[in-house]
Amino acid sequence: MVPKGGGERIERVLHSFGSDRADGLTPFGGVIVDASGNLFGTTYFGGSNGYGTVYELIPQTGGGWTEKILHNFNNTGTEGEYPAAGLVFDTVGNLYGTTVLSGSDGVGTVFELKPGPEGAWVEKILLYFAAADTSGGAIPYGSLMFDAGSLYGTASGGGLYNVGTVFELTPEGNGTWNESVLYAFNDDGNDAYTPLAGLVRDSSGNLYGTTYTGGSASGLGTVFELTPANGVWTETVLHSFEGNGDGGNPGYGALILDSSGNLYGTAQGGGAYFAGTVFEIKH
Repeated sequence: MVPKGGGERIERVLHSFGSDRADGLTPFGGVIVDASGNLFGTTYFGGSNGYGTVYELIPQTGGGWTEKILHNFNNTGTEGEYPAAGLVFDTVGNLYGTTVLSGSDGVGTVFELKPGPEGAWVEKILLYFAAADTSGGAIPYGSLMFDAGSLYGTASGGGLYNVGTVFELTPEGNGTWNESVLYAFNDDGNDAYTPLAGLVRDSSGNLYGTTYTGGSASGLGTVFELTPANGVWTETVLHSFEGNGDGGNPGYGALILDSSGNLYGTAQGGGAYFAGTVFEIKH
């Protein structure tokens, strides 16, 4: 959206997906930008194998943008399929993301892409979610968050009660990553469950997120906080959505946190016209 003057902005389309059979299709997640102004994102479908892509958009001198496909996902049984979320960078420019399906057990992956020789990018699977692991998560839709060298995220299913988890991935010295489940959601009529979005963290180390369902009101989702103490994370439901005038079912968009500790987000349903809301949770 380009400033036009007088407070107005005009739209400029940088790339239209589906320009050929190898292009990505249906981007669910947003984009991130590097220091050179290049944009990076994912598409849920498309690519040379049809299972989604990671792409880069590069601004050209004199205007225009060029797309480069960095990775084509595939159904090899160990590869990830269908990335629904956006990406995150580490401090040296590697990319990290999630796929909702495939991997060795078919219920999603966490992956890393590193720049390789001659402009190629090399994929490494950091975590295979496992349907048979009742403690771990499954089917991650939300974006990851980097903090102090660890990755944090949510899984929409799996966990002790099979309704989702918050997890942490910590790098080990041998190049592997260790998963810790920080919290397993519960569909007990009061707790939040089915998180679809990623997390944000405040300066005290508390984590915040949303769930699509659950809560003590009408089961239309929540805003939650996770607080660490002595290695244990305690959940507090900050808001249970009620629909109608309130919002309902916050979806794939992560919260944002302002300098005063207030949270902002979107809900897909509810509101005055039953078509969704933008909300604030005051500190």
